Amino acid sequence: MALRLRRSMMLTPGHRPERLEKAVTLSADSLAFDLEDGVPPGRKAEARATVAEALRGLDFGRRERVVRINAVGTGEFRADIAALPLDDLDAVLVPKVENAAALRELDAVLAGTKVGVIATLETPRGVLNALAIADSSPRLIGMFFGPGDYTLQTGGALTARALEFPRATIVAACGAVGIQAIDAPYLLGLRDVKATLADALGAKELGFSGKVVFHPDQIGPINAAFTPDMSEVARARRFVAGYREAAARGEAVALVDGEFIAMDLVPRMERLIALAEQAAAL
Repeated sequence: MALRLRRSMMLTPGHRPERLEKAVTLSADSLAFDLEDGVPPGRKAEARATVAEALRGLDFGRRERVVRINAVGTGEFRADIAALPLDDLDAVLVPKVENAAALRELDAVLAGTKVGVIATLETPRGVLNALAIADSSPRLIGMFFGPGDYTLQTGGALTARALEFPRATIVAACGAVGIQAIDAPYLLGLRDVKATLADALGAKELGFSGKVVFHPDQIGPINAAFTPDMSEVARARRFVAGYREAAARGEAVALVDGEFIAMDLVPRMERLIALAEQAAAL
């Protein structure tokens, strides 16, 4: 599966055309136009038409085009799919996924298209079924953690400590099948740049590839957190070059900067280099 930069995914209400137009001017890597919770129940049809027009007409540049549809099995779900220009869409963000059956149903609806799927795990049942969900569809490109319903059902707090288990579980499931894990938005201060950055760095440490964003002010610090810095990239290049030189000599391990480098570390270094190159090209 091709690696794609998903440091920041801006979620924007689908019934607000002026916000959709602003979204494509922002520096988020992915733009997710919302047909679900961000849209009042009486404006769903309006939102579908607005999002479809935006997908056809707006210039997204290199940004990923994503739509958050309504949950599989709801009355709105098939109406969402029917209204969207699927040839102008990169992926759907699917809410409230609790089992593999939901993604198999979605697979059938999307048959014959190239649309990817990002599954949202936002309940205890969904989190506990993370690996089965990750294994369920070749169309799956990522999983996103939504903490609202999770904490509502568990009674836990919206804190790093309380959410460490579900976040780590989702990262592990994504790692097992080679897809990206996308973390929850930072909700405790939408314009608090320092706190947003600290939260994003914590998510990166766990293994997330990026975060969902609710406010434009969050994009800068989140992109910064998930972009490898120059020293990291230079170190990765030295490690990869050193290992390849050692392999050419028939050796299984290289010594670079005083560290032993074996084959299992090289893909991680190559991934870091590829992400840095994508970020530099934006």
